[in-house]
Amino acid sequence: MSDGLESHFLELKQRLIKSVIFFVVAFCCLYPFNNTFFNLLSEYIFIIPDFELIAVEVASPFLVPLRLTAFLALLLSMPFLIFQLFMFMAPGLYENEKKIVLSRSALGTFLFFAGVMFCTAVVLPNVFNFFQTIGPDSINISTDISKFLSFVLGLSIAFGFGFQIPIVINAIISLGVATKKDLKNLRGIFLVICFTFGMIFTPPDVISQFLLAVPMYLLFELGLIFSNDKKT
Repeated sequence: MSDGLESHFLELKQRLIKSVIFFVVAFCCLYPFNNTFFNLLSEYIFIIPDFELIAVEVASPFLVPLRLTAFLALLLSMPFLIFQLFMFMAPGLYENEKKIVLSRSALGTFLFFAGVMFCTAVVLPNVFNFFQTIGPDSINISTDISKFLSFVLGLSIAFGFGFQIPIVINAIISLGVATKKDLKNLRGIFLVICFTFGMIFTPPDVISQFLLAVPMYLLFELGLIFSNDKKT
């Protein structure tokens, strides 16, 4: 292995270690409030108070809030990790490329957070309200806290990635892979793709699929508006 390549791997290792340390520090700072975070999440999402959470496994009351805290710490660590990766790549980029990568990375991070927040604030309360009210009044719903958190985190991550659509559209047009006109002609196909994505990555109910597919399509249109064809 050449000295140059070895130094690059060493720098990457150091930056990843810094990111792990940042995550651990963030986790330790959030840990004292892990039960508070879980209570706030469950109280906000459940519109109907009769919905109750149960712990099937003995360790679940300890591990589930811990998982939520780890997820929050990971969200806080994302900007730092992305910045470290940018600093690793920066020496090999031209000034205009640095601006493009940095701006797209910042926008992508913002859109991911926006997707998670939209899911938490709008989608999840409506989805759980739908499940709570659709059945007979005589049925009391009790959900395992581990499955509840897996559902919440999985849906939130799906929305976070789904909100990256403008970045993808902008990259496709800017790199000359396709023109704005080409993508406009594919609107119908992309709408089908959005609902397919929603069907795969959301629970099997129409509401959550609709609440993911429609914002994705609107973000597709937004990506078209703010993108320009590659100059020849």
